[in-house]
Amino acid sequence: MAHQDIRIGWIGLGEMGLGMATNLQKYLSSHSQHLTVWNRSPGKTEVIEAQGAIVASSIEEIAANNNVIFTSLSNDAAVEAVYDQLFALASKTQEPIIFVEVSTIHPTVAAKNAEKLAAFPQHAYLQCPVFGRPPAAHAAQLVWVTSGNAEAIQKLTPYFESMSRKIIDLKTTNVSSASSFKLLGNFFVVGTIELLAEGLNLAERINIDHQPLLEFIEAFFPTPSWIGYSQKMAERSTTKAGGFAVTLGMKDVGHMRNLAAAHGTSLPIADVAYGHMQTLKDQGKGDQDWSSLIDVLREGSGPSQPPQ
Repeated sequence: MAHQDIRIGWIGLGEMGLGMATNLQKYLSSHSQHLTVWNRSPGKTEVIEAQGAIVASSIEEIAANNNVIFTSLSNDAAVEAVYDQLFALASKTQEPIIFVEVSTIHPTVAAKNAEKLAAFPQHAYLQCPVFGRPPAAHAAQLVWVTSGNAEAIQKLTPYFESMSRKIIDLKTTNVSSASSFKLLGNFFVVGTIELLAEGLNLAERINIDHQPLLEFIEAFFPTPSWIGYSQKMAERSTTKAGGFAVTLGMKDVGHMRNLAAAHGTSLPIADVAYGHMQTLKDQGKGDQDWSSLIDVLREGSGPSQPPQ
């Protein structure tokens, strides 16, 4: 598949999807090409349409006119529903299509998608989750993880690079490995959030000022997650703008806890963080940023008992 023969479609323009698709459209424009996009809520297409992308009227139109299709979706159910539709359409064409799924999903969902598409060997399925918050997506500073057919990954690497600062190739056709890798990475993130929440809450109770503590974090742990989430907690910001909602965090943490249980181990830190997020959800705060779990500690209400 030569560069000029690649026709790319994109499904899903949430906070992460829009940032990635916008950078991909910029890259395509520099090569006199364009992206075709579809989103369930049409209003979200206006920004990228203004930059030259074509807006499709349906998933059917995306499948009919593109031989590479990216999907960025909110949860497992959305992924399953969209791919059932895409695979049904792909079964009717002999032109090879590469599907690139970038969402955070349970490994079994990725494995099922690959298994379903195996009935149509002219096509390829890649599981390529990404790390980074929405601002990183908009700035093309994501960490991209690849799995699946090696030839397809090689063909699409320039497009991945247009949306990322680092590509980690797992060098495996087992696409469930990438989903497991993403959950493991997100465990480190939620563990950082829980650690910061507990530490900053204690600092407040013993009258340690936030500013020198933030300076210490920036000097000793100079990473985006430590700096960004500690500042957000210190500012008592609960907005999910540029972050991650409690409800979505619970989905990811639930997946990682289930994955651990299925392999005979546990993630105690994830259990505690899940309990704190459950408390927020019970309080009607499921749309806040997941770093607001510090408020459960501040209020001294304690976490809800996480489900077993």
